[in-house]
Amino acid sequence: MAWVRTDGRRIMDDPALLQQGQTDIGFCKANLDAGAVDETSRKCMVQKGYALVQKDHAEEARAAYAASAAGRGSTPSSREQPPPAGR
Repeated sequence: MAWVRTDGRRIMDDPALLQQGQTDIGFCKANLDAGAVDETSRKCMVQKGYALVQKDHAEEARAAYAASAAGRGSTPSSREQPPPAGR
């Protein structure tokens, strides 16, 4: 599993976003490398603008969020459900 920003921005492309992501993960106790995260951690991350997706579909989900944001001309709500990750 992987966290993806619901605004479609690629974390690895921006050191500030990477730092913010690490801060958000720590604050929410949502470190996926430490094991599964509980529902409280998931809700915290959703409020901060992230979706939990299958790791092998993370780039596809990020691109879908980016396209959605571009289509609306705005950043999607962090409360949106993630787009389908494959079929």
